[in-house]
Amino acid sequence: MDKITNAREAIAHHLKDGDLVFIGGYICRPPFSLIHEIIRQRKRDLTIVRSNAADDFDMLIGAGCVKRFIATFISLGLYGLARCFRRSIEKGIPHKIELEEYTNLSLPLMLMAGACGMPFVPVKDMIGTDLTKIKSFLGENKYKTIDSPFDGKPVTLVPALNPDLAIIHVQQADPEGNAQIWGIGGDCKWGANAAKKVIVSCERIVSREIVGKDPSRTIVPGFKVAAVVEEPFGAHPGYTPGFYDVDFSFGYLYQQASSTEEKFNEFLKEWVFDIGDRTEYINHYIHRFGYAQFKKLQAKFDYSYPVSYSY
Repeated sequence: MDKITNAREAIAHHLKDGDLVFIGGYICRPPFSLIHEIIRQRKRDLTIVRSNAADDFDMLIGAGCVKRFIATFISLGLYGLARCFRRSIEKGIPHKIELEEYTNLSLPLMLMAGACGMPFVPVKDMIGTDLTKIKSFLGENKYKTIDSPFDGKPVTLVPALNPDLAIIHVQQADPEGNAQIWGIGGDCKWGANAAKKVIVSCERIVSREIVGKDPSRTIVPGFKVAAVVEEPFGAHPGYTPGFYDVDFSFGYLYQQASSTEEKFNEFLKEWVFDIGDRTEYINHYIHRFGYAQFKKLQAKFDYSYPVSYSY
């Protein structure tokens, strides 16, 4: 079944206020085009989750879309602390979000448990940390500590996560939603498969035959996917291996803009609210920074080492 649509329709039809949302983009392939659409539609009271959160999550928090955040950490990478996140926690601007923190191992395992249909998963890396001393909206359900039935040593049990919706960006997908990636995977596969349904944005839509020629790259099957959006440059200012690099200059621009509430709102007006879709975004980027800068980000084409799937 053809599930191709546009970003506006995908978010309007499949994301509800109050949803628990996994947002892919563990270091690479953040779905910025769809994130901008969430902000444009002024979605509210979302609970968002991913390991290694960055400027995409910071932007959602600053735009007032987020009520709760299940986190490992959040930063702007090379540009330091996440400004909107700090304003929310420290000053309640635009409102104070609720925060539940886990480790960079435990959170992906919670998503893996959700994807595998398990109610919880044992982890070792939270024992002895201050993460077990602070509980927020999950309360007593944040974790449980038991003695292992095998060796008697303490082990932490953390609950499975099953988001209402996963939003991911990939290199390619077919019209049914079979989505393929290469490069860093992070928790994207587990987050997508743990969710009840998935919105996929992709750099290009390919045929089912193309997907079938290299099936090991498929991280989520089409039957999990509710909508497919072809969105070239959809992860900018993040990067998508094989297509374009990180835009460090734009990252610095965001860091400066997010340093104050006033500048952040000006940034949203210019790059989100005054932009209708990703085509307008690209055109505005080229107008602002020049085609040479846009072209510089694009990857030079290169094949991976060939493999044979013959019998």
